[in-house]
Amino acid sequence: MVSINGLAAMRPLFSFGLISDVQYADIPDGSSFLGVPRYYRHSILVLQRAIKEWNTHQKHKFVINFGDIVDGFCPKDQSLSTVKKVVSEFEMFRGPVYHMIGNHCLYNLPRNKLLPLLKIQTHDDRAYYDFSPVPEYRFVVLDGYDISAIGWPQDHPKTLEALKILREKNPNENKNSPTNLEGLERRFLMFNGAIGKEQMEWLDGVLSEATKLEQKVVVCCHLPLDPGAGSEKGLLWNYDEVVNLIHRYDCVKACLAGHYHKGGYSIDSHGIHHRVLEAALECPPGTDAFGNIDVYDNRISLVGTDRMKSTDMHFNPPS
Repeated sequence: MVSINGLAAMRPLFSFGLISDVQYADIPDGSSFLGVPRYYRHSILVLQRAIKEWNTHQKHKFVINFGDIVDGFCPKDQSLSTVKKVVSEFEMFRGPVYHMIGNHCLYNLPRNKLLPLLKIQTHDDRAYYDFSPVPEYRFVVLDGYDISAIGWPQDHPKTLEALKILREKNPNENKNSPTNLEGLERRFLMFNGAIGKEQMEWLDGVLSEATKLEQKVVVCCHLPLDPGAGSEKGLLWNYDEVVNLIHRYDCVKACLAGHYHKGGYSIDSHGIHHRVLEAALECPPGTDAFGNIDVYDNRISLVGTDRMKSTDMHFNPPS
């Protein structure tokens, strides 16, 4: 016989839905530079099925979209209407939806037009924020394109800083090409970005506060933060600095990301789980890639649908 306390331990504190890299566009199917098929029109059907599933269960506290809702190949005269179309699909979810920006979002719209549509309400066009759905947990949404050659005005200091990094780190004329770059240096591509000094200071403050409140933290970023969870070509430029900061605290339990469409999973040297989500864009017709996470006191459990793999992530006891 299971005790009442035992039953409570088996029940999640809450759950939430998640999806990444929808990259919808009203264009014929195509493929990535590596020849992986991409199903531009089908991806919105994956999102619609996800919303229907999440609403049917009526148990999810919120939904997180991990970025890249519209593809870079979307005709630019359709960018605004296409972003609005995908956002309106997300708004069919009966609860809060939290967005983050990805490179494909920024190929379509500058961040000052994009952020209001995604209801990311910050000042100075920042796209990082945090929220606490229950007292025991805090979610941190990072802006991986804080320092970026895309999304900011051409003469913006953050654009200029990004171009300087690319000039120093990537000798190729095409800054999206990793040719002659070795190992982890292959991350210095224009479709990636970095977290700036101000955001790093903000993150430090959030993690410090979460520690005082004895909260467990889940970090969310479009760009992966651990080389073991995906391709070195898809990493945040200064992932090492961010992870070093995270490792100064015991509160961060998992880092979730998109961008690397194949998906991946690793546990780093400090026992933090890194889960990169499989892309909705690369689902052949009739298949899906979305999921929900059940959140417990000592673990989070990703229940994947179809091409999104389920992953049980148990936390290390506090040191």
